[in-house]
Amino acid sequence: MGAARINITIAIGVLIVLFGCARPDAESDAGGRSSGHGEVLTVQEAIDVGTGQVRVRGYVLIAADQVTRLCTGLAGSYPPQCGAPALVVQGLAAEAIPHPESAQGIVWGGEITLRGNLAAGVLTVG
Repeated sequence: MGAARINITIAIGVLIVLFGCARPDAESDAGGRSSGHGEVLTVQEAIDVGTGQVRVRGYVLIAADQVTRLCTGLAGSYPPQCGAPALVVQGLAAEAIPHPESAQGIVWGGEITLRGNLAAGVLTVG
């Protein structure tokens, strides 16, 4: 076996070890979270669960009417609109929104994971 093959074999082994030890749950977390077994849900999955303590990942948008929503995505318009499905969020401080932007009375930010109590389509955090 040549030196090049040995180096490639070692490199592949190192990558396998590194990826095997990687932590998949490293994310921005506001308000805490815990869904059943601790998994992070999409907005649609949280809606399907219906009630209870959940951890949900999505994009926060505070509309001009001051209603806060956790959105599946943000529409490409400016300012963006909340992509459906979405959950109404209560108890989230605007300061918790990562990389906030605002225009025309609307505030939005990057993807975030929220922990809270879900009931009737409303996620209460804090």
